[in-house]
Amino acid sequence: MVIGRSALSRAVPLLLIAGAILLLALVLISLRFANQTRQNSQDALEAAGLNNRALLLLSLMQDAETSQRGYLITGEEKYLAPFKRAEALVNLQFTSITGDMMKLGLSEVTIDRLKHLVDGKLAEMRSTIALKAAGRDADAIAVVRSDTGKLAMDEIRQIMTRIDAVTRSIGFQRGMSLDNATRWLLISMTGGAVLLVVLVGGAVHLAVAHARQLETARNELAEHNQMLEVRISQRTQFLERANRELQSYSYIVGHDLRAPLVNIMGFTSELERAAEIFADYMKKPPAARDALTEKVALEAVDVDVPEALGFIRSSMRRMDDLINEILRLARAGSRQLTGEPLDLAILLSETVANLQHRLDESGASVVLSPSLPHVVSDRLALQQIFGNLLDNAVKYADPSRKAIIRVSGTVIDGNAVIEVIDNGRGIAERDLERIFELFRRSGPQDQSGEGIGLAHVRALVRRLGGDVAVRSVLGQGTTFIVTFAADIDRQKTGGRSEQRIATGRHHHDRG
Repeated sequence: MVIGRSALSRAVPLLLIAGAILLLALVLISLRFANQTRQNSQDALEAAGLNNRALLLLSLMQDAETSQRGYLITGEEKYLAPFKRAEALVNLQFTSITGDMMKLGLSEVTIDRLKHLVDGKLAEMRSTIALKAAGRDADAIAVVRSDTGKLAMDEIRQIMTRIDAVTRSIGFQRGMSLDNATRWLLISMTGGAVLLVVLVGGAVHLAVAHARQLETARNELAEHNQMLEVRISQRTQFLERANRELQSYSYIVGHDLRAPLVNIMGFTSELERAAEIFADYMKKPPAARDALTEKVALEAVDVDVPEALGFIRSSMRRMDDLINEILRLARAGSRQLTGEPLDLAILLSETVANLQHRLDESGASVVLSPSLPHVVSDRLALQQIFGNLLDNAVKYADPSRKAIIRVSGTVIDGNAVIEVIDNGRGIAERDLERIFELFRRSGPQDQSGEGIGLAHVRALVRRLGGDVAVRSVLGQGTTFIVTFAADIDRQKTGGRSEQRIATGRHHHDRG
C-alpha cells in the first residue's frame, strides 16, 4: 500500500506535468494555427480591398472618358464635372494601390506601365478638351479618332483584369489555407488527453465559431463582389441610355434649328435677286427705261423685298423661341432638388386651383383621389410635372364631350405611382414615345405650344428617381403613369449615383 501510494504520489505530479506540457503544446499549436488563420484572413481581405480600389480607379477613368465625350459633343462646361473629379482623384487612387500591387507580386514594369497609360490617357483627354475649348473641334475629333486613347483604355482594362485575377487567386489560396488550418486545429484538439477534454471541448467550440465567422466573411465578400458587379452593370446601362438620348437630342435640336436657317438663307437670296433687279433698273438712263422694266423693278421693291424680310423675321422669331425653350429646359435640369414632406392631395389641389381659370373656360373638371400618398420630394419639380400634365389634359380635350381628368396614386416598393387619366382626344400608338421628344407634338396642330412640356416632365421625373409612361386609345383618352422615389432624401443617401448623370439629360414632349 505504501508503495502504491508512493507510485500514485509520483504519478500525480507526472500526470500534472504531462497535462501541463500537453496543455502548453495545445496552446502553442492553437496559437500557431490561429495566427495562420488571422494572416490568411487579412491577406484575403487586403486582396479584395485592392481589387475594389482598382475597380474604382478604372471607374474614375471611365467617368473621365464619358465626361470628355459629352463635352466634345455638346461643348457645355457642365459635362466636365466628372472629368475634373476624376482628374483630381486618379493620382491619389493610384498611389493608394501601388504598395498593395507590389506586395501581391506585380512587377514594377507593370505598375509603371499602368501609371504611364493612366497619365497618357488623362493627357489625351485634357488635350481634346483644350482643343474643343479653343474652338478647334476638328482637331479634337481627330485626336479621338486616332484611337490612341482607346488603345490606352483597352490596355488599362487588361492590366485591371490581371489584377482581378491575381487578387481572386490569392483569395482562393488563402481560403484553402484557412480550411487546412481549421482542420489541423480540430485534429490537435481531439488528440488531447481526458484531463483536457473540457479545454478541448471549449477549443473546438471556439474553432467552430471561428470557422463560421470565416464562412460568413467569405459569403459577405462574395455578396459584396456580386453587388459591385450589379452596380457596374447598372451604371454602364445608364451611361449607354444617356449617350443614346444625348445623340437623339443633338439630332433633333440641330434639325429644328436648321429649318429656320434654311428659310433665312433662301429669302436672303430673294433679297439679293430683288436688289439686282432694282439696281439694273436704276443703272439704265431714263430714256432707256420702259414700262415693263419699271413694273418689274417696282414689284421687286414693293412686293419681293417686304415678303422676304417678313419671312426672315418670322424665321428669326422661331429660332429665338426654340433657343429660349432649350435654355429653359437646361436651367431646370441643373437646379438643385430639395426634398420636403409633401401631401400630394394638397399639392395637387393647389395645382388645380392655379388652372381653375382654364378649367372654367373649357368646362373641364379634375377629380382627385382621396388616398393620394405622402412623399418626401421636391415641391417645385412636382408642381411643374403635374401642372404640365393637367394643362395638357385640358388643352387636348375632346370637344364632343365634357373633359374629366382623374388623378390617383399609391406607394409601391418605395416608389410613388401617380396616374393622370383623361377622356380627351387620345394619342395614336405610333406617337406614344414620340410625344416625349423635344419640339415634337402629335395629332392635329391646332393648339399653341413649342413641344417641350412633356420633355420637361420626363427630365424632372427621372431626376426624382423615376420615369413617366403613357397609355392611350385614339378617340377615347390618355393615361400618364408617373413613378418617382417616395423619399428622395433616402434615395440620395443609399441609392444609385447614376442619378446625378441624369440631371444633365434632356427629353421631349407633345406640347
